[in-house]
Amino acid sequence: MKTVAANPGSGPRITPVRQYLWVLAVLLALLALSAITARFRLGTLNTVLSLGVSVAKTLLVMAIFMHESEARRLTRIASVLGFLWLAMLIGLALTDFLTRVPVPPPW
Repeated sequence: MKTVAANPGSGPRITPVRQYLWVLAVLLALLALSAITARFRLGTLNTVLSLGVSVAKTLLVMAIFMHESEARRLTRIASVLGFLWLAMLIGLALTDFLTRVPVPPPW
């Protein structure tokens, strides 16, 4: 029988440990930034910074650990649609919260 050599480029891509260490360092830096900005009273800038840091951490985890950068098109579409669905749910909850009239307590 004749054996066929496997194509070296056809297997799964192995991510080097160095890349994971860089991602860990960036995630820890973003965690420190979140903790530092939470200590200061910056008004609405606190919310903006916190949401920006959380989006950056989410995208970093998705790109590296979930391998979205090398995923198939259908997987990417499902990820984007999941984020859009989450944004719609948060938007609808915020519109409900922001359009309510404050009712004073009866006491």
